[in-house]
Formats: sequence, structure tokens, C-alpha cells
Amino acid sequence: GLGFITNMAEFMVAADVLVSKAGPGTIAEAASLGLPVMITSFLPGQEAGNVDIVLDGGFGAFKKKPHQIADVVTSWMGDEDKLDEMSRRSSEVGNPQAASEIMEDIIRISLEKINKFNS
Repeated sequence: GLGFITNMAEFMVAADVLVSKAGPGTIAEAASLGLPVMITSFLPGQEAGNVDIVLDGGFGAFKKKPHQIADVVTSWMGDEDKLDEMSRRSSEVGNPQAASEIMEDIIRISLEKINKFNS
């Protein structure tokens, strides 16, 4: 494995499929880029819901065993239509402008509170 890297976005943009645990930031980044996702594990509680987002969204699968992971990802890579459909579904779930939208909401709410306080 690569270990910790600081240029994950570069790897994701170049990838056809993401194979990862169900970290919320990683899943969100993958969806914003339209990447199909193979989830290999999750932390009980805090990451369990992320598995459902991927499965219910139709843009990935969850397998624990290495041979199952390899079999599924290999089948995806051999089926361009399947990859395209999963990528489309991933993009539908993703929101590449989420950080900007959150910041705009914070500014708007802050200004409303300031205006209310100054009235």
C-alpha cells in the first residue's frame, strides 16, 4: 500500500474504481468525482451508514474477502457499461460544490445573526 499520502485527489482523478474502507470523506470525494466504490471494511457505528449510501446509491459494493474484492472489481473493469452506470450513479450522489455551499450557508447565517443583533 501507499500509506498516508497528501495527493489523494490526483490518484482519484486518475482511477477507474476506488477500493477503500467506508470513510465518510473518502466516499464523499469519490462520489464528487463519479468514482465507483468497492468498500472493504468500515468502523462499526460511525462508518456503517456509508456502506448503505454506496449500496443504495448503486455505485459500489461491499466485500471483505480479498478474492471477492478482486473478482468483483475485475468484473467491473471488464464491463464498460457497468462502470459508466456506476460512475453516473456516483455523480448523482456526489456534490463537488459541498464545501463552498457550506461556507456560503455559514456566511449567510452569520450575517443574519449580526444584522439581528445590530437591529
